[in-house]
Amino acid sequence: MKPDSEATAIARKALPGVDIEVLWDGMWIRRVGPDFFPDPGMFASGEPKWQRWAEQAQKHLRDAQDYWFHVYKPRLGDVIVDIGAGRGEDVFAFSRAVGAAGKVFAIEPHPISFQALRKLCELNHLTNVTALNYACVDSPAHLQIETLPVWESNYVRSGEPTAASQTVEGVTFDQLSVEHGIGRIDFLKMNIEGAERMALPGCREALKRARNVCIAAHDFRANRGEGEQFRTLEFVRGFLQDAGFKITTRDDDPRYYVPYHVHGQR
Repeated sequence: MKPDSEATAIARKALPGVDIEVLWDGMWIRRVGPDFFPDPGMFASGEPKWQRWAEQAQKHLRDAQDYWFHVYKPRLGDVIVDIGAGRGEDVFAFSRAVGAAGKVFAIEPHPISFQALRKLCELNHLTNVTALNYACVDSPAHLQIETLPVWESNYVRSGEPTAASQTVEGVTFDQLSVEHGIGRIDFLKMNIEGAERMALPGCREALKRARNVCIAAHDFRANRGEGEQFRTLEFVRGFLQDAGFKITTRDDDPRYYVPYHVHGQR
């Protein structure tokens, strides 16, 4: 990795007293204390959110506690599956939560996000993480994933490619479970931007072995006029109930996305 002295100087000026460094290793990376965070679009959308940089690791841990661990409480040695792992923000927290004796299976379809995910695991020595570059669907298929200005909103779809899409391989999670020896699942998290209708039917066998789940529906995107394909809350709720889970949602939470996190527990 090559340090970028100019970018580092700007970051340290914005965050006095913070042990921070900006590096280049095929993509932009920032080091905050002992932790590394790959960020391919670091300077793509104007001035970075400096304060978020200063507390990066702590923010990921807090977010995991708030969003994903609301019902499920991780234990050392647990097995966590993260479908739609993105660039590894949650994987970082999951890996720390289950410890060296635990396992995290991180599945991410977008090739750029997947490369960032792999680099995050490598640089932070997250040896308990297995990263897999697939889209989870109900049957094997070649699909498209749209690349949007806000990468967290990238979504998988069928159909023809566009100038902003990339082809991804779709497999069932049940198939991945067999191929990678994923037996017991203590917690399955899914955050795939409206593709739950495609993914959940391909998880039927794996869900029988799962103690806890949290599926992020994205009806709020449908409410914003982005397409009815994002309206999946009732589908997710019904699917998990049929699979034998007790459902918990936070319907009164004022944050627009939290009421659409569907927690399931056996």
